[in-house]
Amino acid sequence: MTTRRFYKPLKEFITSPTDFKLVYSTGGEDLLSSGVKRICVLDSSFNPPHLGHYALIKESLAQKSQIEKDENRSILLLLSVKNADKVNPQPESFENRLEMMYLMANDLAKTFHTHHIGIGLTNHAKFVDKSVSILNYLHSNGVDKNKIKLTFLVGFDTLTRILNPNYYLPDKLSTTLEEFMKQTDLFCLTRNDEHVSHKEQNNYVSDIRNGKHEHIPTHWSDNIVLLDNAGDEIGLISSSAIRASISANSDLWHDKVIPEVRDFIIKEKLYLPKEKI
Repeated sequence: MTTRRFYKPLKEFITSPTDFKLVYSTGGEDLLSSGVKRICVLDSSFNPPHLGHYALIKESLAQKSQIEKDENRSILLLLSVKNADKVNPQPESFENRLEMMYLMANDLAKTFHTHHIGIGLTNHAKFVDKSVSILNYLHSNGVDKNKIKLTFLVGFDTLTRILNPNYYLPDKLSTTLEEFMKQTDLFCLTRNDEHVSHKEQNNYVSDIRNGKHEHIPTHWSDNIVLLDNAGDEIGLISSSAIRASISANSDLWHDKVIPEVRDFIIKEKLYLPKEKI
């Protein structure tokens, strides 16, 4: 890599006892400047970041629903490096992802110039734990946790996974996530999914509200906004498909990421089979 801006903070985080670290904020400004009252959190592997991620942020910021009504908002791109020292003893792949997140953050800052864009690291896997770690960070920086709201930006598959009771056994979902749902909103875009129709996805929140999901409290529907994706092409974009296209030496992935990320992938020869490097 030509730059190693994230090598030190990444290594420090992996070896530290902390569970959340803010490693970058556009313009050098903190996420909490200008009286920010809501932080929209996009949690992903960013492997690589793509226009599907971009669409989630764009649609969330454009939405004037009961959730996204605060004018003073920040965006947090969140990367989980849980067990990074065991799963990936060489953190360069995380470093590359952070570099691509950095490129996306700066591009987002130019597009949504009134919003502060940050990059954070966490070592948690579950959203409920990620939320607590971010709120604790805010509290440690003098912010009243009850005066700021988190909104997680998710795809439909992630939404249903968050609300899947099997992930919280032997505890009850309604007990485990009650505090989370008090302090956190969920903003979701539907996806093109061969297993779940658009109609089923669009009816998911109303089904919760009408008590058709017995394990999910009906009042949680007030904290969920679900919209149709920005278009069929956006709904089909996935990081795995992009990696497969790159590995196959195809250029069909070029328009699935912002130009800066495309150029970085090509320059650093990311996702190519070793024999092609």
